[in-house]
Amino acid sequence: MEPRIAQDIADFRKLRENGCIYVDKTAILHELACDPTRSLYFISRPRRFGKSLMLSTLECLFRGQRELFKGLAIDKLDYDWAEYPILHFNFSGLNVETLEAFERDFRNHVRKVLIEAGCKWDDAIFPHANFAKAINFLKQINGKCVVILIDDYDAPINAALNDVAKAKAIRSELINFCGEIKNEAADIRFSMMTGITRYVPDSIFSTLNNLNDLTLDDRYATLLGYTDEELESTFSVDMHAHAEVMGLAYEDYRTELRRWYSGYRFARWNTTKVYNPASIAKTLGAKEKTFVSTWTNADRPALINALTARNLTEEDYDNVEHLSEEDLDICDLEAITANSILYQGGYLSIKAFKNPRFTLGVPNEEVRRALYALLAEPRT
Repeated sequence: MEPRIAQDIADFRKLRENGCIYVDKTAILHELACDPTRSLYFISRPRRFGKSLMLSTLECLFRGQRELFKGLAIDKLDYDWAEYPILHFNFSGLNVETLEAFERDFRNHVRKVLIEAGCKWDDAIFPHANFAKAINFLKQINGKCVVILIDDYDAPINAALNDVAKAKAIRSELINFCGEIKNEAADIRFSMMTGITRYVPDSIFSTLNNLNDLTLDDRYATLLGYTDEELESTFSVDMHAHAEVMGLAYEDYRTELRRWYSGYRFARWNTTKVYNPASIAKTLGAKEKTFVSTWTNADRPALINALTARNLTEEDYDNVEHLSEEDLDICDLEAITANSILYQGGYLSIKAFKNPRFTLGVPNEEVRRALYALLAEPRT
């Protein structure tokens, strides 16, 4: 039986045990996990680009669960498959209706993760202090350094962007928490933090100045998202079947698939473009007679919702020119630009780079339609 396409699975173990297709990124993960010169990483990508799946893959890797990796690239590489203590956090979905609600939800989430890992919790101290104590405790009782995985570190900040004071307070709490990764680095085997945005310079990244940011690193431009070669080697049967449903010659089908769902570039010099994984899963899973919006038809990210309180002009979004790297990031919460939100949210992508300036453009037809709909909405 042909492997099935996972529609909504972001868990590596479940995906592998259910016989679903996995686009093999384990050779790159092996490189990161085994690099003797660095161990603390961060990467930002738009939502539903495979960040959670990557972290769950890393969790299985550092639990030494080799049976789940049979037939994948890492199974043939030199890796020791040792088991490490792991703390895996996911900050998406925390309640930010009020600052008090966030602090309560955040504390409860951290407490749950630490207790499930066998750590003690002290109600008299802050979550970040409990986090630091947990890292020390796990190292001591296991005799091995700890693996830290943090998914959607920025989700609470993004959800509160229309209330700057609250967003700043939430950011401060997260800075204190994530800062313990630097403070306890000697007891950490590996850390990977993901998000949609990079809040710089006055943010987590100034606190974590030993963090290796992979966001624009040419070597990891295809760590998340699918290349044309990966599509051909992994989804060939499904693409041929879909082309037949649509009544298109295969090469014409591939051209249209690329126009609709590819076009994302995540590096300065590496010009390789990738497809949105969620769009590919939904499109090849359903095999409709026409291409339709998939990723952009899901719940709109909080980051994009923040545009409703900001100016969105009628500029040429296929050629947003002369932007610095700082222009791509969200630096000042009180003066966030529409272009930085659109870029971080995946509505714009790198089109060209001529040191030190970037040109951005709309990556594909799916996003173009969503952007036009956004432009048509009344602004407050």
